[in-house]
Amino acid sequence: MCGRKFSHEELTWAEYRDILAIVQPPPNSNFQPNYNICPTQQVPVCINREGQRSLELLNWGLLPAWAKDTKYAAKMINARAETLTEKPSFKPLLEKNRCIIMVSGFYEWQRERQRKIPYKVERSDKEPMLLAGLWTRNDYLDINSYTVITTAAAASFAPIHDRSPVILERTDIDTWLDGAWDEARNFATTYQGNLSAIRISDAVNSNRNNGRHLLDPLIA
Repeated sequence: MCGRKFSHEELTWAEYRDILAIVQPPPNSNFQPNYNICPTQQVPVCINREGQRSLELLNWGLLPAWAKDTKYAAKMINARAETLTEKPSFKPLLEKNRCIIMVSGFYEWQRERQRKIPYKVERSDKEPMLLAGLWTRNDYLDINSYTVITTAAAASFAPIHDRSPVILERTDIDTWLDGAWDEARNFATTYQGNLSAIRISDAVNSNRNNGRHLLDPLIA
């Protein structure tokens, strides 16, 4: 799954602009680093709005158009790739409401007896991580929100967790944002690239903690 993410100081507006081919930054955008992105928080998300790519601040945790309060958000931070076409909250979004969440990486917890051991997960080449997602507008709540699509983890990552986010390559961007679902669905699969998973401090477990120190490798 994907329950926390991080964006460090190297992830700037220039990175979003150059990688995602966006012309204008969102108004009042905040590209400050966030080392503990939690559900319900806002992050810059790349969407296709009326045929033009736009970078907008969206809440993490999908709030379908029919939702009358925000209680659903925490349960809708992820969407399983295998059942997207079966879920009424996701199926209507597949054709025109796909999005990309660009971050530095995500956190995952490995269960060990009664403990959960935290890891920071990045691309091994240190390139920004492009997560596939879906977004929607809830007019009643006046909120734009998104969910991260997840799928089965690669064999090398499975000892930590059996699920991982759908991670796109730069060559996938155009089809994922602009193509038909019949083409884009081919990218909602297990990531075949190399990921770096490094054990970190339990400090990341608290959503009150933030800062570069959360990324420091745990020293035994």
